[in-house]
Amino acid sequence: MWTEERYKAFRQELFSKAEEGYRRFHERLLCSSLPVIGLRVPLLRKTAKALAKEDGIGFLEVCGRKTYEERLLYGLVAAALPLSYEEKLPYWDYYTEELAENWAHCDVFCSAVKGRFRGQEAAFFEHLLRYLGSENPWAVRMGLVMMLSHYLTEAYFPQVLERTDAVRSDHYYVRMAQAWLLATAWAKDRDRMQEYVENHHLEDWVFRKFVQKSCESLRVSEADKKFLRSLL
Repeated sequence: MWTEERYKAFRQELFSKAEEGYRRFHERLLCSSLPVIGLRVPLLRKTAKALAKEDGIGFLEVCGRKTYEERLLYGLVAAALPLSYEEKLPYWDYYTEELAENWAHCDVFCSAVKGRFRGQEAAFFEHLLRYLGSENPWAVRMGLVMMLSHYLTEAYFPQVLERTDAVRSDHYYVRMAQAWLLATAWAKDRDRMQEYVENHHLEDWVFRKFVQKSCESLRVSEADKKFLRSLL
């Protein structure tokens, strides 16, 4: 059973595994307002897997919120809970809407839920629209990166483009997620994307960043890069 006392000891163990050099490096990348312990993501993933298997819900009830890693650990445990989709979803929502506060919180969690909503793809896609409509920019980014990671498929491609095109935000990390998604979409289906770019409603900054990221990609041909630059 998880208690405050047990969590205190667990937290001390986390800090004992910190790498100072990594902490300084990662702190600069995150642009987070939270303290960074200095723990690598593979270690957090391994820890989360064990915690979820043992007593994930009990852990989430006492999990701290004061550092970048503790919040991320909450998300990774929530992703790995051995529960039904319906039972896990409230934990995913809480993490998305209340705890995520930087790009890594979003992107690492989106990767962690791979295969965790099998058979519920349609329901989860509809649920992501709640994130896209949120006033919390990190929830919006979560929705975009979830679609990028799991829904750039034949069945959902048109809907993903439509929803991405409709997002309006002045938040840097939301805009970057839009551009990243669209650049990935171009690499996956350039014919469908060529039709999209001729009729898009993106803000100019987002469109330019999409072109830039596409042109930086090794998965995009030189001919396509030339075409995309001609649209600027």
